[in-house]
Parts: sequence; C-alpha cells; structure tokens
Amino acid sequence: MSGAPCFVIAGAGGLGREMAVYARDAGLRVRGFLDDTDADPRGFGLDIPVLSTLDSYVPMPHDAVLVAVGDPGDRAAIAARLAVRGADFGQLIHPLAYVARPSVLGPGCVVAPFASIGLNVRLGPHCLINTHAGIGHDVELGAACVISPHAVINGFARLGDGVMMGSAAVVAPRIVVGAAAKLSAGTVVLAEVAAGATMWGNPARALPPAPSGTKQN
Repeated sequence: MSGAPCFVIAGAGGLGREMAVYARDAGLRVRGFLDDTDADPRGFGLDIPVLSTLDSYVPMPHDAVLVAVGDPGDRAAIAARLAVRGADFGQLIHPLAYVARPSVLGPGCVVAPFASIGLNVRLGPHCLINTHAGIGHDVELGAACVISPHAVINGFARLGDGVMMGSAAVVAPRIVVGAAAKLSAGTVVLAEVAAGATMWGNPARALPPAPSGTKQN
C-alpha cells in the first residue's frame, strides 16, 4: 500500500465511530464504514458514509481496513471475510498512546488513546488495545485479542489467539493465557489459564461449566 492510508472501518457502531475519531485525531482520512446493519454514524454527528455491506466491499487504492467490533471471535471472522475480498489491513495508533520501540504490531491492530505498550511487545493481527490499557515489556498477544480499558498485562506474559480481557483485569508476569479465554472485569490472573476458560475474581478462578441442556447466549 503506497501513499497515505485512507481508513475503511468495518463496523459502524460505537466502536467504529470511536475509531473514526482516533483516525481524525491522527490527521488521517476515513473513507467510510462497512456494515451489515442499519447503523448510521451520521446520526451521531459524523459525516462519514456507510459504503456497503461487508461482503460487497470493493477495495480502493490506499484503503486501510480496520475491524471495529469488540468480540474477539467476531473480529477474526470479519477480518477473514474481508481478506477474501482483497482487503489491505492498516494499523491505527492514537497520537496520545505510547508504543515503545522495538515492538511489533500486526496488521489491523488498533491502539487507543492513553494506552501504553512496552518494549519488545508482539501483537498478532487485529488486536484492540483500549484506552488506558497497559502492556508490559516482552508480552506476546495472539491474533484478535481485545484488551479492555484499564486492563494490565505484565512482563513476559503470553496470551493466545482471541483472548478477551475485561476492564481492569490483570495478568501477572510470565503467565500464559490460553486461546479464546475470557477474563472478566477486575479479574486478577496469577496462574495459567486454560484455552476457552472464563475466569473471574481475585485470585482468578474458572466459572463452572453450564449444566447440560442450558442454552448459551
């Protein structure tokens, strides 16, 4: 991709509108949104159009696509759909965020204002680091992780693909969190977390599995 990026944001809801403002804060242009619903950002004071549905997206020169949904699984699925259509994924780092160098951020990553990323951090594709989140040195995140406001990941921790950290959750140094795990708001993780587990409390403990036959939302 040559020239200045022109962002196309997949998701026209609240998170998408936030990303559009982040881009403008960085002096970058937003060409429009992709959305499969009837969301209309213009009703919230943003004069940015919805270009098409996700599966009707036609890439243009200089497009830099960002996924603006908060669920890790949905982020990964939407990114895959857009990749099939030839999307070129950008990166968006708000000017009020801190990212130490060297660190490596994958395509599609978004770093919100007042977030802090330490040195030698590696973020997989499509990670979302929200406001005031802190990531310590030498941390590795898999693809499509979502780190909510004020969450903290300490040095040398490892998170698998699709991990969701709720607001003010904490992962202690050198802890491994398995893929698709969910850490509830305020959870303090002091030991390894299994893939797919849902954790809560301080110290963190796993929610018991739902009774047989219980409908999962």
